[in-house]
Amino acid sequence: MTNKSHIFITSISVSAALLGDAVLYVLMPSRPEIWSLTIFQVGILLSANRFIRFFTNPASSYLANRFGVKKPFVWFLFSSLATLYAYAFSKNFILLFLARLYWGACWSVLRLTGQLIASNSSSNKNIGFFMSMDHSIRQTGAIGGAVVGAILFSTLGLELMCLIFGLLTLVALGFWAPMFRNVSVDIPMKNDSMKDFFSKLKNLDVLFLGFSGLAIGIVVAGLMSASIGHYLRTKFGIELDFKLLTLSVTTVAGLLLGFRGLADVVLAPVGGFVSDKFGRIKVLFISALIASLGLLSLGFFDDLFMVCFAFLLVFGGGVMLSVQLLPVVSLAVERESHSEMFSIYNTFNDVGSALGPLIGLSLIPATFLPALYQLCSVFLVLLVGLIFLRFRNKIN
Repeated sequence: MTNKSHIFITSISVSAALLGDAVLYVLMPSRPEIWSLTIFQVGILLSANRFIRFFTNPASSYLANRFGVKKPFVWFLFSSLATLYAYAFSKNFILLFLARLYWGACWSVLRLTGQLIASNSSSNKNIGFFMSMDHSIRQTGAIGGAVVGAILFSTLGLELMCLIFGLLTLVALGFWAPMFRNVSVDIPMKNDSMKDFFSKLKNLDVLFLGFSGLAIGIVVAGLMSASIGHYLRTKFGIELDFKLLTLSVTTVAGLLLGFRGLADVVLAPVGGFVSDKFGRIKVLFISALIASLGLLSLGFFDDLFMVCFAFLLVFGGGVMLSVQLLPVVSLAVERESHSEMFSIYNTFNDVGSALGPLIGLSLIPATFLPALYQLCSVFLVLLVGLIFLRFRNKIN
């Protein structure tokens, strides 16, 4: 198989496992009563799977070094089905909490496998495109979970929706395992991965990239993705009137989060290609300005159409910004250190993604969300400026 085939098959398998997680960001904030949850508990559940990755990301790097990428990938892809069972049939907060923790461990292994295969199948000339390709294909699961999941829930119910997502995961595993059985995945590794993981935190460049991932995680993957349904429900109610038709808040939140997934699929590889050709600094600044404009607008607009448009700007620019940081991470370290570096970046990004739902759902009242969005808009522009000052000699 070609390098692109390796990336495609792995990324599409990960996207199938992502379906069940993605739909929760639509259903739980807008319909917490389905699981007899409070909005405070929703914030905890949508953060738990990300906080646990502070421990499971370095562990996933160790597993890759110790066992390679094949066995851990197959096991965690298959065992992720247990989390779907919990989402479908349990209303017990503790059980749901444990399921979210285990999904966090699964995601650590699945995501790292895709990133390693993409990174080590590329060169400096095409790394932006290959890393974006992995990211975009993987995020088709976010589209399916948000849009298709919302539709399946409305028409078939929670249990059947989870059953369908589980079957798709099994089909993906059925394709991936035989195709990689006799394929050697050439990934340079070190034997003392856990030691290297923590020792690299002493490097200021590594720490800066980690905190950059933390910031992006808080704003894009955490705060905005988790709070959108809660924000719309508080501002416009359960039924949203678009003049010509009325849609439920669950459907609208699903469509907007589906756009975020679509942006991952369409904009991510385009952004990677453009940054490879014209320079990462330009694309970083443009992406940050687009996202910041959307965040700033949410503090001023009361019209439903304009609010939805502002969310589109946030997700479009945010996805572009997130994707541009991955090549920076890869280019900042030696090739044989990619496993540890990606795990460090992923860990910081996941902690940020975990803090976002806690801030937007559990700690901050909905009435203060517009002001929080505006604060984030300024923060993103400042962050990109700091990235430019720190890495301008490495990323162009």
